Amino acid sequence: MGSYEIAPEQALESAIRVVKEGRVQAVKLEGGVEYAPTIEKITRAGIPVLGHVGLTPQRQHAIGGFRVQGKTTIGALKVLEDALAVQAAGCFAVVMEAVPAEVAALVTKKLKIPTIGIGAGNGCSGQVLVQVDMSGNFPPGRFLPKFVKQYGNVWAESLKAIESYKSEVKSRQYPAAAHTYPMPPEEFTEFERMIESKQA
Repeated sequence: MGSYEIAPEQALESAIRVVKEGRVQAVKLEGGVEYAPTIEKITRAGIPVLGHVGLTPQRQHAIGGFRVQGKTTIGALKVLEDALAVQAAGCFAVVMEAVPAEVAALVTKKLKIPTIGIGAGNGCSGQVLVQVDMSGNFPPGRFLPKFVKQYGNVWAESLKAIESYKSEVKSRQYPAAAHTYPMPPEEFTEFERMIESKQA
């Protein structure tokens, strides 16, 4: 947020910096028709851009919060218009987030570039989920969007591991001999003797 919204020139400067300092191979921008000139400026400089249409989380307050986009005919046309605009501006692919499955599938068919769905059904070219969400690496009670499928419970496993560690440290089971570095007995005996002689 704030790295590309002011002007295409600012976006290009940010993209160049991210590529040079972050050593990334591409950048991702949220937005459709209104950001086509920005995307074009970056792609003309030789930096690949991944587009992002539908629900754009960085602009959630401007679109009424985290809401499904494209649920009406006009909304679906806006998703298509945005996707076509970012394609024309030079994006190599586009993320479609929180868009009805049938809309995302039809938009995918109308594009020449791949679509990556997140909450957009299985008719997209590919899929993405946030790793923290899919792996369950968060405390209980956290809100999850409807489209998230949790494939594990890393948080619970981590908590279990931390509790076991705490218990073993308190009981002095850990670290055991297998987790420490040995010293030859004769060296330790000499070390002890030297310390005792210095204290005497």
